[in-house]
Amino acid sequence: MSSESGQQDVESKPKSARSTSAGHEYEDVLQIIGFGRVQWIVLFAAGLLLMMVINETMGMSYITIVSQCDFEMNSMDKAVMSAASFIGIFCSSYFWGYLSDTIGRRPVLIYTTIAGNFLSLCSTVIPNYWLYVFIRFGVGFFIAGASSTTYAYLGEFFTPRHRPIAINYASLFVGVSTVYVPATAWLILSMDWSVSITDGFSLRPWRLLTICYLLPGVVGTLMLWSLPESPKILMSLHKTEEAFAAVDWIAVTNSGKHLHEFKVHKLKTEDNANGENILLISKSAFTTIKKMWKETLPLLRRPHLLNFVISCTIMCGLFFSSSGMGLWYPEIQNRLGSNAADDSMTVCQVIDASIDQMQANASNKICDDHINTKSYIDTITYGSALIVGYILMGLVINTIGRKASISIGLTLAGACAIALIFIKDEVAIVVCFCLYLVLPGLCVSILSGAVVDLVPTHLRGKAVCICLMLGRTGSVFGSNIIGVLLESYCSLTFGVFSGFVLVCASLTLLLPI
Repeated sequence: MSSESGQQDVESKPKSARSTSAGHEYEDVLQIIGFGRVQWIVLFAAGLLLMMVINETMGMSYITIVSQCDFEMNSMDKAVMSAASFIGIFCSSYFWGYLSDTIGRRPVLIYTTIAGNFLSLCSTVIPNYWLYVFIRFGVGFFIAGASSTTYAYLGEFFTPRHRPIAINYASLFVGVSTVYVPATAWLILSMDWSVSITDGFSLRPWRLLTICYLLPGVVGTLMLWSLPESPKILMSLHKTEEAFAAVDWIAVTNSGKHLHEFKVHKLKTEDNANGENILLISKSAFTTIKKMWKETLPLLRRPHLLNFVISCTIMCGLFFSSSGMGLWYPEIQNRLGSNAADDSMTVCQVIDASIDQMQANASNKICDDHINTKSYIDTITYGSALIVGYILMGLVINTIGRKASISIGLTLAGACAIALIFIKDEVAIVVCFCLYLVLPGLCVSILSGAVVDLVPTHLRGKAVCICLMLGRTGSVFGSNIIGVLLESYCSLTFGVFSGFVLVCASLTLLLPI
């Protein structure tokens, strides 16, 4: 974590303009204390929460396949089930972002994760399709707190110099999750057992899979109990004594010394904060909503408006490609692995052939929920590529910068999507698919870190949550577009996905990151 960085926090001031008479700047104190044990704990806790979010959302890509016979689903039903969690995240992200800026990051992270994990556990015994979809919507509604507040909480324990790298390495757990999901599915779904509960409902291995997917959230929440609230948000809420105590705890845990031993006796407070907690003092829902809108309005005005809108548009494109297509990646690879033709075929030719096979199965009343081994291996390959990508990104991001990282990555991803229309070689197909999913996925954490630095502390939670909330709509649209178009207009589908990421690559050049 010693790489140099040109990135600056929007609230950072030149050292010549700082004075210790009003107290030390929080980032200066972190620099004095140094990187240590606390940062590692925060990093791992944040990583596990992000891993839980990916498990709960992307894990549905396997559950939709193996549950299709139990719920009697077609392609559109699968798309709806896959999108349910993302819709839940969309509906609540703004509220959790506002709440994290109003009462703090830590309680939002802890209680939303607990609620999301509880509902996920409940979903394992749901026999009805629409009730199951509703419960998965509820899971998404609550894990939205961890989905976006994690970045703000994590970033505020690091100096602006280390923040991009820290967020990148926490996002490394997204890659770990992308390996964990298929590896766990491979292990559990290879079992062949069924426990009959009623005449129309049986417990099968895929329901156990859901429990495995929520475990990282349980561990991450337990780690959060041992951590303090973000001192940065405490200062923003004018809780200066609590903020000082939190920073002192960081100093003692990292170095064994109290702040006064570093000659730090006071922290400089936020100038643009509002300590009034409208959620606690207001009995009117209208007053609360009005206050939420008023406090969010600065994001829609200069100097934040243009950068914020561009960031949200790019984030939508990143999720549209990485998550929208990613949800269908095991399904597509499962069809490719089930192809019995001797001649090499393009992805679209294989999909066309699989449609004929499914129609034949339907006429014979055969329901096939088997997952080909190749699908597991290819998805693990994709996850491994994502891990390597995050490691490499952490090494080069401060050298080439955020802007170049995102624009170059998305341009390559767009080229790979176009190539998938024409190539027939199996290895080349896997490589292009992996690059198309990995590169936009890497850019999500980079852009989230950029948004943290583009806005002041009291707007960060809302800004990141809204940005990721709109990004999740890209997942919903992407997943459903594939569900509608893939089997009828396969080449057009890949063309649309390619065009969207190329537009986002161009927009990145307009951001001051």
